[in-house]
Amino acid sequence: MLVIFESNTLPHNALNTSNTFYMLQFGNVSEIVSTLMLIVIPISGSLLFIYIKNNNYFYSFIQRYSYKKFVAKALIATFLTAFIFSLVILLYQLLLISLIIHPLDWKHVDAKNTISGVTLFDDGNLSSTIKFILLSSFGWGIYADFVFSIGLFIKKNAINIISGGIIGSSLIIVPALISHAFQGVLLKIVYIFSLPTLIAPGQMNFRDFGNQNQIYLYFCLSTIVYMSLTLGIVYFWIKKKQKEC
Repeated sequence: MLVIFESNTLPHNALNTSNTFYMLQFGNVSEIVSTLMLIVIPISGSLLFIYIKNNNYFYSFIQRYSYKKFVAKALIATFLTAFIFSLVILLYQLLLISLIIHPLDWKHVDAKNTISGVTLFDDGNLSSTIKFILLSSFGWGIYADFVFSIGLFIKKNAINIISGGIIGSSLIIVPALISHAFQGVLLKIVYIFSLPTLIAPGQMNFRDFGNQNQIYLYFCLSTIVYMSLTLGIVYFWIKKKQKEC
């Protein structure tokens, strides 16, 4: 809220609205807020399923529902909850900022602000921001499923609750550190695995990633990678449980 009201002292135009909105997004807010987002959004849809999985009556539950049905329901519920949660938050932020400062433009795109703005989507245009909101919300859903898949192997509920923050921080810090040692294809691979590529496209870029087409491409590649990892981990967990029975 403080950022919004401070921005209200600046000229009331679409570019100021856009700048303010992206300053509130993941990667530009404080580390504490970012960590809370990494914890709360993923666990919001998976907590019930994690609780069921870690309780003594889980095996009697599985006798009525197979492992595959349990995991399928959990993945769908986790994805939809995280997607909707993120979508509501972002739309609320955009609506509030637009009411206080100025609505975004429908057609006009300021190329100059695209270069100097907070992010590649930061051009004062409503269409660009809606694209970011949809991509980011979808990415949060994918990440939430990835966290849930790892949580299947964690037996402590308390650790599961904060696992999104631990996993997410690792997927930000490690790629950022090793990116300085790579160039070319290897750098691009690191960027695909970097979590902000998935949940905040365009917000935290490595060097030489400078247009929206690249952002879309790497977002799609990151989505494929994290979905594949999730399905692979889930498949391994199901096979492990079936052997234990």
